[in-house]
Amino acid sequence: MNLRQLYYFKAIAELEHYTRAAEKLYVSQSSLSHSIQELEEELNVEFFVKRGRNVELTKYGKLFLPYVQKTLETLETGISTLKDYINPNTGTVVMAGFPSLAQFAPDIIVRYVSETNRVDVRLQFNQEATYARLRDQLLAGQVDLIFATRVDDPRVDASYIGEHQIVLLVPLGHRLARYDQVDLRELDGEDFISFDTDCQLRGVTDQIFRELNIRPNITMETAQDLIIYGLVAAHHGVSIIPYPLGGAPYNTKILHISNNIPPRRLYLQWNKEQYLPPAAEYFRDFIVRSGEVFTQFLQKNS
Repeated sequence: MNLRQLYYFKAIAELEHYTRAAEKLYVSQSSLSHSIQELEEELNVEFFVKRGRNVELTKYGKLFLPYVQKTLETLETGISTLKDYINPNTGTVVMAGFPSLAQFAPDIIVRYVSETNRVDVRLQFNQEATYARLRDQLLAGQVDLIFATRVDDPRVDASYIGEHQIVLLVPLGHRLARYDQVDLRELDGEDFISFDTDCQLRGVTDQIFRELNIRPNITMETAQDLIIYGLVAAHHGVSIIPYPLGGAPYNTKILHISNNIPPRRLYLQWNKEQYLPPAAEYFRDFIVRSGEVFTQFLQKNS
């Protein structure tokens, strides 16, 4: 049994005529008859009987027809969906990035659409709290592109987009809130809200504390920036975070860090060994041509 035979069967069943079915399918009547005969022999049934110049389905044909129709409809829907997905002008681009880039994502999407006029492309941005999750999704082909710190894997290629500054977030009314800049040695013994151990930034802060020989009192851990904002605002502690792109969250103050803390270097990244749909290729190439788009975003909103 093959797909061609199913299409032939369906056409004859609907038109009840071999000649008209052959004309519709642009095949010879003999080829059509031969294919149906092979199908009947394979399944050991007779699908059609003659009624004058026409044919009609036997009880076996009537039983088989709904399954053939459903199968072909599902296949055609899948083909249509696939064609739409890979169309560079109407396809889908699946991206993911850190929650700290939530305000950047809609900005770059709007910029892409306005500068390329690809208004029918669907751009999907998913937030993933951890570097490991973003890396794994990219390598598994679950997303087309990620915005994150550099993935150290030979299968991954990248384009640098800018640096994300690391800052200290404190609640209004906190003893450090009267300053604009702080030495992290001030955090020794301080209640501290930390990213959890699955987050890349947790390793960074733990290393900083070891180098400065300080021990903040970690009261809570989470992978989500927004939860940290709320906990700091509620005076549950202070936190080291990527600079909030929407400005200081409610009831908090952002302090710059005087210690030599390197910013996060951010990249647009893709898996060289995975198929990249044309719509995603166009988006990637736009970012590569545009250069440090995250830096440009920061400058525009400063």
